[in-house]
Amino acid sequence: MNAHVAYKKGKRMYNIQTWIVSRYNKPAEIMANDSKTMNRLKLDIYGKTYKGTRHVIIRDILSTKPVGKVNRVAV
Repeated sequence: MNAHVAYKKGKRMYNIQTWIVSRYNKPAEIMANDSKTMNRLKLDIYGKTYKGTRHVIIRDILSTKPVGKVNRVAV
């Protein structure tokens, strides 16, 4: 998926467009349930040595490309 992502550094908010791989389709579901994707975004945006709090918000999903299928019962 391609998504608009907002993050905060200092007192400013920045908006970028980035890619996401997730089982969820809605921004709220990704932020609440997909910790692996959120941790990857935080690491990509802020880096490994950032000391402050890492605020990352997924604003909107721009495009979706199915990569595979998953059995939700098994996961």
